[in-house]
Amino acid sequence: MRPASMQPASMLLALLLAPGLAAAQRGPAPRPQEVAVPSQPGALLLEAGAGRVVTLPAPAASLFAADPKVAEVRPASPTSLFVFGVAPGRTTIAAMDATGQPLAQYQVMVRPGSFGAEEAQAALNRLLPGRALRVEARPGGLLLSGSVAQPAEAEQALSLVRGFAAAGQSVENRLAVEGPAQVNLRVRVAEVSREVTRQFGLDWQAMGSIGRFAIGALTNNSLADPTNLPGRYSAGYNGAVNLNGIIDALAQDRLINVLAEPNLTALSGETASFLVGGEFPIPVGRRYDQISIEFKQYGISLAFVPTVMQPGRISLRVRPEVSELSEQGAIRLSADNSSLQIPALTVRRAETTIELGSGQSFAIAGLMQDSQRTTGRAVPWMGEVPVLGALFRSDRFQRSETELVIVVTPYLVRPVSDPAALRSPAAGQAPADDAERILLFRQFARRDAPPLPPPPGDAGFILR
Repeated sequence: MRPASMQPASMLLALLLAPGLAAAQRGPAPRPQEVAVPSQPGALLLEAGAGRVVTLPAPAASLFAADPKVAEVRPASPTSLFVFGVAPGRTTIAAMDATGQPLAQYQVMVRPGSFGAEEAQAALNRLLPGRALRVEARPGGLLLSGSVAQPAEAEQALSLVRGFAAAGQSVENRLAVEGPAQVNLRVRVAEVSREVTRQFGLDWQAMGSIGRFAIGALTNNSLADPTNLPGRYSAGYNGAVNLNGIIDALAQDRLINVLAEPNLTALSGETASFLVGGEFPIPVGRRYDQISIEFKQYGISLAFVPTVMQPGRISLRVRPEVSELSEQGAIRLSADNSSLQIPALTVRRAETTIELGSGQSFAIAGLMQDSQRTTGRAVPWMGEVPVLGALFRSDRFQRSETELVIVVTPYLVRPVSDPAALRSPAAGQAPADDAERILLFRQFARRDAPPLPPPPGDAGFILR
């Protein structure tokens, strides 16, 4: 009878416990607000031009991007989205469900794409192996840093990296050049009369390589054998005689007139210019009957652009010019019983680009000028008598032909490290005392200057 009495009690206990067991099996009710929004917004790191798929905890009904110019967001599926990096920067994206509740929020940081930098780095390693060069992606372009031995290597590296920059991007150059990148240019501009060249048989020819010239100052002799030639001046192809020595010898005998000897130093790739002469005014008409004055240069000018190539080699673009005022071709303006004459210019100009070694020379010749002049002489008063005055007058026709010779010599140089090691040209000279000035007719006297100390390190002017 005991089993029968416990059966109703067991059934009653089962009915009381059934709801709790069912609730335990189903688990706690979900709270969408806590699951959809994390405690802190997540961070996404992308590169420009790259994307990433993000999974959401629930289906999203709408997507938002704070700055579409930095990153774009698009649905990939009901529970995922695709984030695309547009340009470097920072922005925020968010996803909302159908009820307007936030599902997810992310901070998106887009950095510059590294594809161009990686490809440029690999190309640089193949072009200049062993050099400490580095290419990095930066907002707006690429950054090139490191050190090279010669400026020519810097130009090659910069040109290569520019080819991997995208449209609208720039390349920032932070390369350091270890070798000397300054070029000193010595130029001698000389003018020789063609009458003198015909009289002495001077023939400017260069038979040797650049820097080792075979110059003939000969008497109608060819330069077939430049090492064994007769004549007053000769320089064989032995590497010991340069053009400057030939010009000095000819100038000492007054066969050549040295017009200018500019000496300029410029950084590799930069332009240096030189002018010895002046400027003359030119009236220029404006609107409403207004006249302004402009000045035009004349004289001896020089402009050059050096580029240091491989060790000891220099690519040089040089542009010498010699101009002078001339009455031939001059313009005369007359107004209100007054006249103004604007002179013309006779110009001799040359421009060339060559490559040569430090200390080597090259010459430019053949720039000739032919001028004619007629001068008259007459006996005073008698030369003005009609008919018979021709017996007391004489006309002299003069013709002058000159040839311009330009010698250019570049050097690789470095600045001085100790200014006290340099001496000025006036060192060792002082004003003469009364005895030297009265008895020896001297204005200056030479005094013994202290000897220069040996340079402890690099010399101040290195010629290579």
